[in-house]
Amino acid sequence: MTDERWIPLDYTLTDGNHIRSLYVRGAKWQLYTTAEDGLAIAVNKSLYDWWITQGWIEEGLLEEVKATEDTVFVLCSRAGNMLSSLDYGPYPRNRQQALDYIRSLHRTLDRIGETRINHGIYVANFSLILPVDSDEEQINVGRVAGRFLTGGVDVPLGNVELVLQYAPYLTESDLNRMLDILQLSRDEGGVGVLHEGVSEKAIGKRPKARTERKNEPFSLPGRPELERFFREEIIDVVDHEEAYRKMGVGFPGGTVLYGPPGCGKTYAVEQLTEYLGWPVYTIDSGNIGSKYVHETARKVAEIFDEAAQNAPAIIVIDEMEAFLSGREYGMGSREVHMEEVAEFLRKIPEAPERKVLVFGMTNLLDSIDKAILRRGRFDYMIEAGMPSEEEIISLLESLLKDRPTVPKLPLSRISRKLSGYPISDVAFLVRDAARRTVREGKEAIDEDVLMAAFEALPPPEGKKRIMGFDMS
Repeated sequence: MTDERWIPLDYTLTDGNHIRSLYVRGAKWQLYTTAEDGLAIAVNKSLYDWWITQGWIEEGLLEEVKATEDTVFVLCSRAGNMLSSLDYGPYPRNRQQALDYIRSLHRTLDRIGETRINHGIYVANFSLILPVDSDEEQINVGRVAGRFLTGGVDVPLGNVELVLQYAPYLTESDLNRMLDILQLSRDEGGVGVLHEGVSEKAIGKRPKARTERKNEPFSLPGRPELERFFREEIIDVVDHEEAYRKMGVGFPGGTVLYGPPGCGKTYAVEQLTEYLGWPVYTIDSGNIGSKYVHETARKVAEIFDEAAQNAPAIIVIDEMEAFLSGREYGMGSREVHMEEVAEFLRKIPEAPERKVLVFGMTNLLDSIDKAILRRGRFDYMIEAGMPSEEEIISLLESLLKDRPTVPKLPLSRISRKLSGYPISDVAFLVRDAARRTVREGKEAIDEDVLMAAFEALPPPEGKKRIMGFDMS
């Protein structure tokens, strides 16, 4: 085959998808974007036949297309369903996509075995990574996982601290869960070594190490109101503990951050915890959930006690509605549900006395048990809405300030396009633009690479990208 596009732009496939642009190409495959904000993979006959003969896919799953002089086989994926090159993306933009990928990698290793998939094609619809070359080097599971989650950075999944720097949409608890799925051990400088199992205590409870406090004012680009709240109600109280104590004001009480998915709750708390440098413990349904009476309550107590032993420390209760919903919303055993809520009722009021800062995160504030939300347990209920255009500009300026850029980037125009997108997408767009700048041999980020990165973003749920002329 030639190096030209195998499928012409605006070509209509039998399922109604329209080819929009060529995203990236390999020797035996080409990845396209579609007008429906999805993706399409086209593979040549030799690669398609290899997949069939190996039993990795069934014949007929891909559409046979003869759009030019050559026949190719095409598979489409709708917006939100990942279809990616492990080397070139698109890469995960949220924790659900990342977890789906890790589960698919685990399934692939079980199904394909020793076949090399380092440079494969990830098909979320199949929960499978399909190899593209039988002569690839020996697979390293930790690096295959870490490279994809970090947007192409060659860092092993076991290097948790480094992965978190490049994948801010994940939490330490998420990575511990992923290591457990792949049966890899945490190895800060290594490659993620295979092991026989991970103890229950290691999963989801290991905190980030204490670090030096930053010697600069706290900043939360893009979220001025949250920045003000953190500075006045938390940082100032911590920094002037004795003065506040004389006035009868103790260590900061718990805070609930609520708002829609993607509004930046996790981003905000991560910026604060990084600034303070305290160890962080994450509680979520993945690391404390249990169907047995007393088991969940025991795990909750252990985490609070361990945080207190390493105080000052922070506890983040992620997706708190999963196990702190009102009794009318409770899932599973009523007895288990009541006991776990009761344990939180006991532990949360004690936390400030033990210098443990507690954050609860939820998308569904109305479903949380009202007893949990009373003052004395959580003192503050802070709504984190979707960022405004001005906040997006502020975040873009912060993310771009230490990267080479051309003069007078039209950030206001880009921020208008990003209206309604989650904060994690803004950060991802800048990282993707930086990668595109290097790949295209440019010395600075310009409008073209920023817009190309934006076009590669699937629109957020409920938002359609308008095709046609942009007069902004």
